[in-house]
Order: sequence, then C-alpha cells, then structure tokens
Amino acid sequence: MKDTAQSRWNNLELYRTIYLRRAIDCSKLTVPSLVPESDQYNGWAGEAYNALPSLYQGAGANGVNNISAKLLLSLYPPSVPFFRLTMDAARVRDYAEQQGGQEENILTQLDQVLSKMERQILAKLDRVQARPAIFEAIKHLIVAGNALLYIGPDRIKMYSLRSFCVDRDPEGNVNEIVVKEQVSCKYLPSYVRKEIEGKVNSERGSREEMRDVYTHVAIDPEKDRVEWFQEVEGKQLPGSAGFSRLNNNPWLCLRLHSIAGESYGRSLVEECLGDLQSLESLAQAIVEGSLISAKAIGLVNPNGVTRADVLARAKNGAIVAGNAADVEFLQVQKQNDFATALQTMQLLEKRVQFTFLQNDAIRRNAERVTAEEIRVMAEQLEEGLGGVYSILSAELQMPLVRRLMYLMEKDGEFPPLPDGLIQPVVTTGLEAIGRGNDKARLTNFLQTIAAALGPEQFASYINPTELVRRFAAADGIDTAGLVKTEQQLQAEQAQAQQAMLAQSLTQGAIQGGATGQAPSPQPGGEAAGGVDQGGQPTAPIAA
Repeated sequence: MKDTAQSRWNNLELYRTIYLRRAIDCSKLTVPSLVPESDQYNGWAGEAYNALPSLYQGAGANGVNNISAKLLLSLYPPSVPFFRLTMDAARVRDYAEQQGGQEENILTQLDQVLSKMERQILAKLDRVQARPAIFEAIKHLIVAGNALLYIGPDRIKMYSLRSFCVDRDPEGNVNEIVVKEQVSCKYLPSYVRKEIEGKVNSERGSREEMRDVYTHVAIDPEKDRVEWFQEVEGKQLPGSAGFSRLNNNPWLCLRLHSIAGESYGRSLVEECLGDLQSLESLAQAIVEGSLISAKAIGLVNPNGVTRADVLARAKNGAIVAGNAADVEFLQVQKQNDFATALQTMQLLEKRVQFTFLQNDAIRRNAERVTAEEIRVMAEQLEEGLGGVYSILSAELQMPLVRRLMYLMEKDGEFPPLPDGLIQPVVTTGLEAIGRGNDKARLTNFLQTIAAALGPEQFASYINPTELVRRFAAADGIDTAGLVKTEQQLQAEQAQAQQAMLAQSLTQGAIQGGATGQAPSPQPGGEAAGGVDQGGQPTAPIAA
C-alpha cells in the first residue's frame, strides 16, 4: 500500500526535531515571532503569540533586519535585473551564417530582444509579489537556516521550517518534501466539507474547526520529473495533483549554510547563539539592577526625633520637624559591578554587529575615520557573504528565473523557446563581488603605473580600447555593438585624414585663385593641386 502524505510527514518529522528546536532557540533571542515555541493554530487565535518572550536587548532583531535587507538588495536589487539572458555562441554563429549577415549585427539585434525579455521577467516578478516573499524567506534563512518557496502562477508563497519536512540524498539534492498546513474548514472544497461535516473537535470545542492539509512533493532526477498532490484526513484531493520538469520545479527548498550529509541547513544566528545568550543575560541583569538602584527608599533612625509617618505624608516643599541626621536613603553601591557588566555587554554587541555586517561594527573608535577606511572595511564584510551568495544563487535565483520563464512561455508571454537556447546568468551576489574585485585591482594597477611612469609614458603603454573593454567586463556590461572595434577605429581615422587633406587642398586652391598666384608649395617641393573625384591630388595649377 502506498504511503500517505500524513504518514510520510510523521516519519520525516522525527528527523526535523533537532533542527526545529535549534531554530526556536535562535528565534527567541532575535525575532520571536518567526519560529514561535508552539504552533500558532494550537489554540485560540493569537494564543501562541501572546506567550512570546519579551527581550531585554534588540541587537539580535536589529542584526537580522539589517543583514536581511542587505541580502535582499544584493540578490534582488530594485529596478535592475539580477540576471542576464545569454544565448549559445555556437548557435548564434550558425544563425548568422544562415542569414548571411555579420555576427556583430546579429548579436546587437539579439541583445535587444533578450533585454526586452529581461524587463518582462522583472514585471512578472512584481506581479507575483516576489520581493515580500523573498524578504520573508531570507529572514527565516538568517534565523532558522531553512525556508520553502512555492512559485505559483499568480503568487509566491513562503513556508517556515515548522510547516515542512525535507529529505535529501547524500549529494544534497532534494528527493522529497512534505508540507503541513492547518486550514479552516470553510476554505476547503465543498465535497470535503460534506465528508467532515458533523465531526466535532473535542479539543477545540466551539472554536472554528481546523483541518490538516498535507502536500507531498516527490522528485525523481532520473525521470526529470517533479510530482505533487494534496490530501486531507488520508484522502487525496481531486484536482490537486501536478507535475513538472526539474528545470521548472515550483518548489524551492532553500538553505543558508549547507552541511554535508544533512537534509537541513544551518542559520547565521546559530553561529553567534552563545554571544546572543550572554548578551541577553547581561542586559537583563543590568536592566533589573538599574530598576533596583532607581528605587528610592528612605531609612529613618527609630531612636531619632524625626518621625517616619510625618515624612511619608509630607507634600513637596512642606516644612516638618526633624533632624536630617536621622534620615538616609538606601543605596545599592554596585556601580563597579554594573560597569563591568556594561563593558562586557558592549563587547558582545560589537561581536554580534560584526556577524550581522552592521556598519557600526566597522567604525573604529577614533576622532577621525576616513570614508575610504569605512568603504574598505565594508567591502571586506560584504565579501564574507561569498558562501551565502553561492548557495542562494544555485537554489534561489537560477531556479526562480527558470520557473518564471516557463510560466510566461506557458501563458503565451514568451514565444516557444528551444531547449538550451537561452540561459539565465546571475549578475548579482557572488558574481558582483568578483567583478568588483577585478575592477578594484585594475584601478589600483593603473594608478600605480601612472604614478611610476608619468602621464605621457603611461598613455603610450596602455591600449585604450582594451582598457574600456576590461572596465565594462568588470561592471558586467556587454560591449558588443557598444564599444568600437579596432577596424572601426582605423576606418574612422583614415576617413578623418582624407577629410582634413581635402579641406586643406581646397582652401589652398581658393586662396591661389583669389590672388592670381599659384598656391604655396606643399612640403614636398611641389605646388598643391586640386582633388579629383577619387580623392587623389590632381596636377598642380600652372602659374
């Protein structure tokens, strides 16, 4: 008998427990609402969120929001494609030969078409509300290390680690995914409501009845096929089955840091969990100690002449009988201890800020800090995300573009494309860091050579055309049809020389005719003549 989606969930859930427990611990110290201690649907609405812990420090939450925003801007920059569509060079060459045109002209036309397709894909991303879903997924990756995206035709949906289980092979490829959602009965199909009508959930009583909906996703790399279906109470929902090829897989199971042999990823918060726990404890101690120190308690000498009840009833500015020596306010006298705790807490905050790439962590404590110093340190911190960029490029950016291209081709927004003709290439994240390093090294090289040789000799050693192309490559700009080739430059130079020669000869002939004298001889000892239709000098004019 074939296993049901619920039975597969029960089997895979046991292995997920240790990763979910770790994610809950990380969420408690950063953003408690991301992965709460208990499922939000296990009681009255909002019951789980009312029990969320209140933190004594906000360094974890600020760090998560900061690095999530940085990753979103790097992986999905606004109004700029994070990918570039390219075509197979061999096919373009064959096509140019068949059309009998120059390859450069063909490339220019194809670039215009591909650029239009890139803008259409960006518009599709906005329509399916990709940015909010990706930002939510990045926050879960930072805190829990895992997230699941479903790329639907009209919307992208995100699932947290509490809502799905995954099984991967030893190479890290996804083999099976099971999603569990709790849905109100009123949102289920009518025939399903009729089957479960009359059943009373004794645990919820009069509350709105919920049902568990399981989605099972099976991936078979050998058959190049992804299949999924949904079931409720062990019965498959009619019309819920679907399939696709691997390149068009709508289920994207994301990880932040991959560990060999593990089906789940690890988070960034987990790497600094000890610092966050210590920071929370010290912050709590300082806050509670400060509250104790702020409490004003007066002590009155019981053997003195001052009466405590008179002081307690006295209003501000009142005059009462008593002796000031009989009254003393209680003091904690823990300033040195608080200073030590505060110093340790500031050190921990600095380390947490370094982990989350916050700008405050890279600014050294000095009167003057140059902008260049901050820029260099910021670039070093950004380069520390190379591993994150590489895995998200392979598991998020590339599959997302391929899925959208398939959906747009299916809806008729794209013409039918042959397999392997057009391939997306990611241009942000790790690729941008690599190009930025190439540009920085090239700029540094030019500055060093110019300082050593001087501007005149420097210009004689550098090829301007090649320099322009390398700077364009460092910024990821295709120079085909944009930068002039050597042949074009030579042709323009020759044309400019001929135009100058023709202009000088014409002016000489006009001046000679006006004065009635032969034009002044040119530097060769011969009198200048006119220019024939072929652009060659004619015989000199007789005196």
